[in-house]
Amino acid sequence: MASSDSDTGVPAQRLAFGRRLRALRTRAGLTQTAVAGAAGLDRSFYAEVEAAVHSISVDRIPALARALGVTPSELFENTDPGSR
Repeated sequence: MASSDSDTGVPAQRLAFGRRLRALRTRAGLTQTAVAGAAGLDRSFYAEVEAAVHSISVDRIPALARALGVTPSELFENTDPGSR
């Protein structure tokens, strides 16, 4: 069973993934609107993925990676909550 943040109840993996997206986006100098548009997502949905409110479908990973200028696997690098 997945562990969660004890304060929010959000799965730790979702929190880590959201942090990774934000880091990649800011590194690329992009806005949430730009990434969402390039990935074919609504900006508010993308913002909620970054904020760990929602998780994203595996079907959307390739488009999200392209929008951020990374490979799909790079979206998951350093997102293991136990590797901090």
